[in-house]
Amino acid sequence: MINSMTGFGRGSAGRGKNRIDVEIRAINSRYLDTKFRGIQLDFQLEQEIKKIIENEIQRGSVYVHVEITNDLDSRKFTFDKDRFESLRDIIKSVYVSYGQRLSLSDVVTTNDLLKSESAPQVDGKVVVKAINNAIVQLREMRVKEGKVIYDDIICRVKFLEGALNKVENVSEKYSSEKQLLLKNKISDLINDEKLDESRLLQELAYYIERSDITEEIVRSKSHIQQIKKYLEMQEPVGKRLNFLLQEIVREINTIGSKTPQTQITLQVVEMKSELEKMREQLQNLL
Repeated sequence: MINSMTGFGRGSAGRGKNRIDVEIRAINSRYLDTKFRGIQLDFQLEQEIKKIIENEIQRGSVYVHVEITNDLDSRKFTFDKDRFESLRDIIKSVYVSYGQRLSLSDVVTTNDLLKSESAPQVDGKVVVKAINNAIVQLREMRVKEGKVIYDDIICRVKFLEGALNKVENVSEKYSSEKQLLLKNKISDLINDEKLDESRLLQELAYYIERSDITEEIVRSKSHIQQIKKYLEMQEPVGKRLNFLLQEIVREINTIGSKTPQTQITLQVVEMKSELEKMREQLQNLL
């Protein structure tokens, strides 16, 4: 079953003043991006945590907040003026060079601008245990949200299947009707003179082939079947589903451009609306 990329988890480990509290928040992103908040961690410990997150969370913008319980009461904090001014200058430089406006909250939290007179002693094993506990809760939330997204996508997939069947039926009926209509019009234009049947059939076949949408319908149905298979997989499939959705959009656009039938055009509009809603949902999938 598919999982959402969005999730939140809390985890704790240790006792007393050595108790570690961790909060992990994940939101959708094309790649994995891990950012740390709270107490300053050793570089090697951060790398170890990043490796755990890479294996367990896999993708998304991940924010890890680590704190020592009761440590805020026992430590004296002062405002880190130098760090604040340095970050402010960097933000200004980004705007001048790239025209991109950033706020300080995009870069740091309040805790990042506080410095302590005495750095807390951190047990790396306790931190890792708290991290793993938080990840368990986060993954549970991802599964629950994934189920909601799954139900929504399945409903839209069923709608697409029904709409494609309607388009196929209208197209088959239109093809035979169009052939007869064209033949009659040509006869009227040449004042009922003798027709070269073989040449006429060639021209009709060429015209009908140009407006035939059988190939697009078959490919769309094939992509939909593949989407249904991916939705049942346990591994991350978000990127693959997005690719298939783009292919279906291309086929539906081609169908709309090939046929002038009003009934088909209406179905194309409805399908494109459903596909856009599906695209928004798929952005949240792992």
